[in-house]
Amino acid sequence: MAISVLHKLRSFISTKSPQSSLAAPDTASASASALAPVPASSPAAGSYVLNRDYQGSSRLNLQFFLWKNALQFNLHPDIPQPKANVRIADVATGTGIWLVDLASSLPPTVQLDGFDISLAQTPTPKWLPPNIKLHQWDMFTDPPAELVGQFDIVHVRLITLVIKDNNALPVINNLRKLLKPGGYLQWDEVDTVGTYIESADPSVSTTAIESLFMNLTIPKSARGRDDWKTSLPETLDQNGFRDSKRYTYTCDLATARYWHDMYMQSWEEFATRVLGNTEHTYEMINKAGVEAQNGAAIIFPKFVWVAKAV
Repeated sequence: MAISVLHKLRSFISTKSPQSSLAAPDTASASASALAPVPASSPAAGSYVLNRDYQGSSRLNLQFFLWKNALQFNLHPDIPQPKANVRIADVATGTGIWLVDLASSLPPTVQLDGFDISLAQTPTPKWLPPNIKLHQWDMFTDPPAELVGQFDIVHVRLITLVIKDNNALPVINNLRKLLKPGGYLQWDEVDTVGTYIESADPSVSTTAIESLFMNLTIPKSARGRDDWKTSLPETLDQNGFRDSKRYTYTCDLATARYWHDMYMQSWEEFATRVLGNTEHTYEMINKAGVEAQNGAAIIFPKFVWVAKAV
């Protein structure tokens, strides 16, 4: 059963080319650094509406493995396979799990840098591979001068919730500043316009899931919009990038329940933190949980954009 959630559900959650060698600076020991204070006026300041506790971190880690299962890669095949001495940035790194997993498949001379407005969910640097460095940085501010033009690849995932006024340009400009000319950007988001509900057969009720997501009203101050995703390739090509492409992926139905449960956890975190109607929230969640057990799930297709810096 398919439904549209364009008007009621925006910004909720929170195709190959020849391979070539890339080059970047020498590696350094794992460390964490605060690059700059976060301005109170920043769209990201205080705007994270999900949890940063162990439950939130567990959700992010589950989310990573589901994404990897759906995509079958960390770096898109359009991006040349990194070889020795490249430098890769992961912006909005969360728990840092994308970098940790990527490090296991790359030479130890590849330098990996994680950036986030908060490092509260990352492992202690002492436990990370020596070629991973963590930095506290607000992506709505200019990157420090010593990082401008230093990266061969920049990766960012799931920042829809902090894109304000339907304008991704502030982030695009700062991501471009990190890249060397000819470097690659990979940007991953969910398609909140193409969302639908899947059921195992017509007898399976989806009423509660529809009600849970369709009746979601996100306060304007606590969410972004996703219209910018529609024209992101053109926007990138007009602002420091070229050859921008968008790819769409869907999950296998065998994993649809896992995705659904993860989205439910996100919804619970968001609703209890922002909407505050805890009793009603849990009533809706429990009813939707029964439908999931019977073979219903909400599906968010995945977008991946790849672009090359000019």
